[in-house]
Amino acid sequence: MSRRRTDSFLEQFRKLSAMHITYLKYIGLWALDSNSSFLLKYLYFVYNKFILIIMIIFMVTLLADIFSNFNDLSIVTDDGCIFAGIVVVFFKVIIFQIRREQIVRLLHETIDGCNQLCKFPVGGEDKILNKYLLLCRVSFYGFSTLGLFLVIALLFLVPVENGELPVRARYPFDTTKYPWHAIGFFVEACTISVGVTAIIGMDSLHTNFCNLFLVQLGILSEHFKSCSSNSSRRDAPSNGNDLTNIICGNACYKMFSSTVEERNREKDNYKPNEIHRGSFVKQFRRSVRNHQCLLVIIDKFNKVFNAAMFVQMLSSTSMICLTGFQIALVKGQSSNTYKFLIYLAAAVSQLFYICWVGNEVMYQSGLLTQSQWLSGWTDELSAKTGRIINLAMIFAKRTLNLKAGFCYVLSMETFITILRGSYSFFALLSTMQSEGDQ
Repeated sequence: MSRRRTDSFLEQFRKLSAMHITYLKYIGLWALDSNSSFLLKYLYFVYNKFILIIMIIFMVTLLADIFSNFNDLSIVTDDGCIFAGIVVVFFKVIIFQIRREQIVRLLHETIDGCNQLCKFPVGGEDKILNKYLLLCRVSFYGFSTLGLFLVIALLFLVPVENGELPVRARYPFDTTKYPWHAIGFFVEACTISVGVTAIIGMDSLHTNFCNLFLVQLGILSEHFKSCSSNSSRRDAPSNGNDLTNIICGNACYKMFSSTVEERNREKDNYKPNEIHRGSFVKQFRRSVRNHQCLLVIIDKFNKVFNAAMFVQMLSSTSMICLTGFQIALVKGQSSNTYKFLIYLAAAVSQLFYICWVGNEVMYQSGLLTQSQWLSGWTDELSAKTGRIINLAMIFAKRTLNLKAGFCYVLSMETFITILRGSYSFFALLSTMQSEGDQ
């Protein structure tokens, strides 16, 4: 019964990830299935390029308005906060398109890693899976609701006078006259709607990966602590290769491929009646090997998402600062205040959640050493057990970090640093505005 529930939870993780990819597919920022017809693929290719061109046009018009009003700080910051948001969306879209196959393959490997761990249940796996599945769902639907409010605020809550567009921009034609006004509004509405939908899909997929990492870390911790309690029935002594396998796994884990991982896992006995019959060393070694596989997956994850998250950190600093400055400027204008408040809430909550999940990965990985110490190795005192425990703890001392470029690690410390940087920039802009008014 427990195994069926575990499979059900993992299947729900797959479906949730597929939903995020569907978000991107429907707005033209992914790819059709390989079994789709040539005509359909060609039409989707045209659709994809059309959406990207619309986004580029919008960014160019924003940039043109910034340069043409460079001496007006209020206009520059108004355009700047929107520009910073759309730039990070566009950059992440390009990253996701270039590395689409790597992302799909990595997703399969990550869910497969959870599945391999759940083949040796010790109790508590269902609770861990349910906890992080609920977290994924709440965050996804919460950010989707916030994104809907943001689209409405940017397009419809802004007071428009004399046929102006909801977002300031400079076009090579008069947007106050028909049909140019309709064309300009279409460009802005399309870019904002697609951009918000894209960032929800991409960030939800990113945080799904992180939650699956937390699932594996939580289950690994339980497995390490249960090595002794599950070993009431012993097999024959191991063949003496346990220590060699662990050392080799640590030294060469970066070179592991999916084929090697499968070959290693085949050494385990997956028969339900045999799960709890392994010796302490066999169970402990199995958990160490799963830990090494997780290290490989997280390294791949950092390579895929490293650049995108670095741009996200830089963009968040600008968005929070410029949006806060605009809120201070438009005080008393309720419509503009609501627009920028929703925009600020979206920027801060997005940054906070990404950093919090990264911080949890760091924290949970740090608990593995404690779990190994509580594995019951004192009941198996021998020179061999001591060496394996010492080496495993050395391996576990490597803290798992989710990186954003070479400058940032996703953590609450990074979140606070970005808020401080945004406030410093905000104070500078406020001083410049005060001096300009005088």
